[in-house]
Amino acid sequence: MEDHRHQAPSTKPLSDARSFGHQDICKILEAHGGIDPMGLDSQTPCFEIDSTEVDMNEATLIGEGAYGEVYLVKWRGTEVAAKTIRSSIASNKTVKDNFLKELGLWQKLRHPNIVQFLGVLKHPDRLIFLTEYLRNGSLYDILRKKGRLDPLTAVAYALDIARGMNYLHQHKPHAIIHRDLTPRNVLQNEAGRLKVTDFGLSKIAQGRDVGYKMTGGTGSYRYMAPEVYRRESYGKSVDVFSFALIVHEMFQGGPSNRGEDAEKLADKRAYEDSRPHLPSIVYPEPIKKLLQDCWHKNPDRRPTFEEIIMHLEIIQEDLEQKAMGICCSCAIL
Repeated sequence: MEDHRHQAPSTKPLSDARSFGHQDICKILEAHGGIDPMGLDSQTPCFEIDSTEVDMNEATLIGEGAYGEVYLVKWRGTEVAAKTIRSSIASNKTVKDNFLKELGLWQKLRHPNIVQFLGVLKHPDRLIFLTEYLRNGSLYDILRKKGRLDPLTAVAYALDIARGMNYLHQHKPHAIIHRDLTPRNVLQNEAGRLKVTDFGLSKIAQGRDVGYKMTGGTGSYRYMAPEVYRRESYGKSVDVFSFALIVHEMFQGGPSNRGEDAEKLADKRAYEDSRPHLPSIVYPEPIKKLLQDCWHKNPDRRPTFEEIIMHLEIIQEDLEQKAMGICCSCAIL
């Protein structure tokens, strides 16, 4: 019987190198006779999808974001979301190069609380990428329909967002900062789980990298950290600030100062330390304390998402125990 045990090392590395987009390693392996048993074309990264596979003429417009339109399309028999990047952004060569580079990173990201990237359509003059389609819509839609969420649901949702963001922030070798975390960028699947989407898009659109100053126009004013509005250097804690405002909305049923101009609101937060009210009748004391820490004016004083998860899990357990106590009291009566 022929022994194949020593053949795998000579072929598998090339498959792995191609699947992860390591083109330089591919060239070295090919030069030394490496063979790819998967039969992948080394010139085509595996996240590229031929444009003939998706008929954009049959696409249904389902939303519009800061960077382009979102369509519902069929790909290989499955409904997926096709996100287009505006031509005003995509026509910039630096932005386009950054976008394609970022896709290689998105391809490797896997977490239950982030929306799955599926690939990019090979199109000569448009930037279009596919993600999983979450038919329940966004957290913005949920709050608009339901209003204020009960504390247990709000905390469960907050944990979903925090876990997704913690995964992105702990990415190695470099953290992935969302920069535009809003209720519209948090989607819900059919099981009721929330997933973060559109992470890193604002960085691509600005042509900037981690640690650079970010223009005040990046991200949505209503959820913008003060240091971003003031065009100062920033870090991961800009997402923690935005997260706090989202959690505040879940307990309240929507944004505070709804009628106020979003840019004026951001200006007050940046220069007058203005923050939303936290009435005790709506916000349990541990939630109040957590939100105050998360939107602290000093970015270095804000907790990490890892710390936020630990706090929320304790709050969740306490709320569950209280709910059980109430149920038991009702049963006795």
